[in-house]
Order: sequence, then structure tokens, then C-alpha cells
Amino acid sequence: MPAGEVVRRKTARSNSRTVRGDGNIQRTRKKKRNNGELRGLSIVCFVAFGVALLAVKVFIFNNHSTRHGKYYERYVRGKTLRDALRGGNRQKQSHQQSIAENGSRYFDPRQFPPLPSESTDRYDGEGPRRFRGMGDDEWVADAGTKSTHGPKVDYTKHTYTYPDLMFEPPNDGSYPPLEDMSKIFEFWGQDDLDSPPDIIPEVLQHFDYQNPREVAAAEKYRDLELPFKVYNVPEVKSAGIKWTDEYVAANFNDENEDDTPRSYGTAQQSVDSFFAFYYPERWDIDLLGPSPSLDIDWTYDKWARHAVYADEVGLNSNEKHYYWQSGVPREERLQKRTHWTFVSRDLPSFSSPDPTFFGFHPRAQKGIQCRFGERGVTAATHYDGGRNMIAMMTGAKRYILSPPNACQKLGIVSSRRHPSFRHSMLNFGRVTLLDKKDTGVKMSDREREWLRIAGNAPTLSTVLKAGEVLYVPSHWFHYIVSLQKSAQCNTRSGIHEDGNPNFGGLRDVQECTASED
Repeated sequence: MPAGEVVRRKTARSNSRTVRGDGNIQRTRKKKRNNGELRGLSIVCFVAFGVALLAVKVFIFNNHSTRHGKYYERYVRGKTLRDALRGGNRQKQSHQQSIAENGSRYFDPRQFPPLPSESTDRYDGEGPRRFRGMGDDEWVADAGTKSTHGPKVDYTKHTYTYPDLMFEPPNDGSYPPLEDMSKIFEFWGQDDLDSPPDIIPEVLQHFDYQNPREVAAAEKYRDLELPFKVYNVPEVKSAGIKWTDEYVAANFNDENEDDTPRSYGTAQQSVDSFFAFYYPERWDIDLLGPSPSLDIDWTYDKWARHAVYADEVGLNSNEKHYYWQSGVPREERLQKRTHWTFVSRDLPSFSSPDPTFFGFHPRAQKGIQCRFGERGVTAATHYDGGRNMIAMMTGAKRYILSPPNACQKLGIVSSRRHPSFRHSMLNFGRVTLLDKKDTGVKMSDREREWLRIAGNAPTLSTVLKAGEVLYVPSHWFHYIVSLQKSAQCNTRSGIHEDGNPNFGGLRDVQECTASED
């Protein structure tokens, strides 16, 4: 467009505005000024709203992060109630119906596999993605009145006897020494946490990690797929000192003073001390009764308070128990150490991308799993395919081990559609009740018969204490009882398919869990 044309158009617009008169010009200017003020006011309001919203978020977060924020607790209760109204009512009713007058749990017989003399059951149930609960706060007021003297029996300081060291592992089936499970629990009952034997005999080889000769011997046992323990492990001992409730809570609450990334965990609740693995999406409560456990929205802080309370009062096995679980993904070990969470940082031999005594096949490592148990928490028997190194940072747990070739006697569920496939729902502590009268524990005929079978399973018992590491070979079954408040982490190093010729391996558990459905 020619320059002269632009000038003429601008002049024309100017002249047309002049023709309308000065009054119109004044009104136009005032209108523009008012519009500008409105825009400015809108911006101020928008900024103020953003600041207010941020303040609300900070307030909610602070209440969430504190140990007992009343608004967060109110939120949790409301959320849990909504979840219950959406489909959890049946779960609550089933739990109430499954508890006997003395507080013992009744297991629906369909939770167990058919007996050897029975035909195969076909299971086609479905369940929700998760079973949720809200926990129990009745203990909170009582907890504030108790002293902090710890558990009645501190198993980290109890008296134990140990076998003589054998630097050359016997491979004739004589080690480890096994006996019938019924005898194991007759000697020391599962729930007799306040009255253990004066001296607890240990049957596993116990090697000093600071002694090179003993470490070399331990490697021979590991290569033969035989269980053993090592002690005097510096990083495990150091973590045991470092892992106070305040330190662990800070990592789960993202309240670290350094740059350690936040860790995540979940709390679970059981109606008693027994916990069992299951797939919730397959658990139909109309067919099987209540689920073994519920997920709850407790923080680590609250779980730890209850665990301290459980030690203080000697929590009965028939009361509600709580479990805290956390994990480190396998990919974390491949990241820069600045991106490692506290578990990886504090247990470098478990998280190292390079081979170590504990993580000796890092490419097959599937991360680190950590379990924080309170007094009495009992994990049903199960096996892991990977060769398992289990470190105890604080407290103590009792491990009941059985070899792979004992699978047929442990009540392992073989139906692939069943929510407990490849796991057992048997509470082994009940093997001592079979020949007793008036125990108050109601059992189905199927559970009772499976317990008789399990009572003859070859078994050993060992107490894993703070500062020790237990090696559980591939496919060995382990049943775990938390003797007191404890923290334990494990890492696995690939599958050993053959196992040990005297105790079996992958083939034994495959035959045991084979099913036509």
C-alpha cells in the first residue's frame, strides 16, 4: 500500500473522531480508562485466588505430613467410609462373622486346596482391585499411658547356642538338620512370644562376615543351595543404628534434611496376627469369606506408634495387627546415587549394580523389598524363585524353613485361578491344637487335615536378629513370625532351577503346583 494512502486513512479516522465532538471523545477516553481498571482488578483477584489456593494446599500437606493432623485423619476416615459404602460393607460383615467368641479366626475351607483324597475344586471368583480398611484407633489413648521400656523379651539379647563351624558343607542331606514341623512348634509355640525357651538352639551355620575364611565357606554353602546366616555385617549394623522411627518416617514423609528422594510404603491390617499373600482381584468374599488383610491409609509414623504399643502391652495374637511394606524398584540401582532412596543408600551391597556377596547376580535382581513388622505378625508360608538374602536391621523375626521337596505337605494352592495360587493359607501355629480339646478355635475338616499333613513336613526354625543376614535358597519355603518390632529388607539374585539334590528345586514346586485348570 502506498505511503500516501496510509496518511490519508489516518487523517480520515482522525477527522471522523473530531466530527463526533469533544463530548464523545471524553466518554471514549473514560470508558477505556474504566476498562483498564477492570483488567487490573481482575489480575489482582486472580493472583489473590492463586495465593489462597496455594496456602490451602500447604495447610493440607502440613496436616498430612504431621503424625496426627486432625484434618488429615478426618479426611482418611471420610475416604474410607466412602470406599466402604461403594462396596466394602460385605467385607466388614464377613470379618465380623468369621471371628469366634475367643477372637480366633475361622478359615473357610475353600481357602485351602483340596486334600489329596479329594477331587479338584474349580474356582472362578472375582474381587475388587483392593480391599480397604480404616484401621483401629482405640489403642491410641491407651498408648499414651504406657512406658517405653520395649518388649518383654528382647530377642536381640536372648541366649542362643550355635553349631560348630563346618568350613566344608556336607552334601549328603544331613545339613541343615530338619525335623517334623509339629515338634518345632511343640518345643516353642508360635504365639509364646513372652515365654520362649531359656536357651534357643540354632541349627544353621553362622559365619562372621569380617572373617575372609568364613566368608569363603559361606559362599560354598550358597553355591550348594544350602541355607546359612552371616553376622557382623557393617552396613547392616550401621543401618540398624540409623533407622530410628524418626529417620525412617522422614524418608516416607519426604521431610529429609538432605536431597534423598522420598520413599513410599503401605500399611496393612489383619483381624489377628496372621497375614497371607493373595491377589485381591480374584478374592470373592462370597466364596472364600473375608480377605486375609486390608490396605489402610496409615502413615509410617502411626504404624510405628502401634508397633511400639504392641511391644509394650504384649499384644495378643487374636487382636488386630498391622504391617508396613515398602520396596525399591530394580531400576533404581542403575540410576545415579543421588537418585537413590534411603534403603539403597544405607544398604549399598544390596543395591549395587556390580556383584557383591549379597547381590551376587545383579542383572537378575528384582529390587529390594522391605518389611516392617510388629510383635506377632505372621506371614504365611511361601517361596521365592530368586536366591534370597534377608537382612535384619532392627528387632528379630523367627523363620520356619522347609525345602522345595516338602511342597506337597504344606497346603500350597495349585489352582491357577485361585487368589492364593502358589501360596498357603495355613496358620502353622495351629498344629499344636489338633489333639487338644476345648481350644475355642473353630477349624474346618479340611484345615484340620491339612495341618496334620503339614505337621509331618521337614522343617527348621531359626531366629534372625538385628545385624544378621539369612540366605534362603531358591524355592525354599519360609514362614515368618515377627518376635518384636523389626525392620528387614531382602534382595534376590536370580533363580537356581536345580536346587540341591537332597532338598529339591524348581521341578518339585512345579509338580506340586501343577493344576488341570
